[in-house]
Amino acid sequence: MSDADELLKHAQRIRAIAQTGLEYSRDPYDRERFEELTGIAHDLLAIALQQPAQKIADIFLPERGYPTPKVDVRAGVFRDDKVLLVKESADQRWTLPGGWADEHQSPKQCVEREALEESGFVVAATRLVAVKDRNLHAYVPRRLERIYKLFFYCELIGGEAQTSLETSAVDWFALDNLPELSLGRTLPDDLLLLDEFRRDAQRACYFD
Repeated sequence: MSDADELLKHAQRIRAIAQTGLEYSRDPYDRERFEELTGIAHDLLAIALQQPAQKIADIFLPERGYPTPKVDVRAGVFRDDKVLLVKESADQRWTLPGGWADEHQSPKQCVEREALEESGFVVAATRLVAVKDRNLHAYVPRRLERIYKLFFYCELIGGEAQTSLETSAVDWFALDNLPELSLGRTLPDDLLLLDEFRRDAQRACYFD
């Protein structure tokens, strides 16, 4: 990797961190720092791409860019015919491990990281099971923005159950004895689809 490519990678990562901070932080001092980080990232991107800093800033202004769907990744992990679920701290309901895809990682890297962070288990994503348009299925509550949900079948590698800031419990469940699901994140149909793929290695990927 060249020095310019390395600089570009780090600048994009700094910008992504700053954008996330501005999205979730309400503290005015923190927001000021994230705004400063955004400016630094744009300066670095300008150097790496040999473009004026203002042009770089204009490219990344969300309200001026073309709207695109957000991407949600979910890990389907099975052990002894039971599926791995985590309890969301936000609503105290259960879901497949997962969350928003990060800009600096591939979908496979994202889902493996999310599974580890939320459940404590190390997994390897081996098959893309489904690409679902959230608006076309029975997820609730409804969302104004478009969201594409990527479901991966994952093999269990190791680790042990461990909660996180976003999850309050981790457990394995039989499909005929499921807990209350967080229906904005995971539907019973999602679990059944993952189980069908687990049983039939030749099944084609589902997509909307």
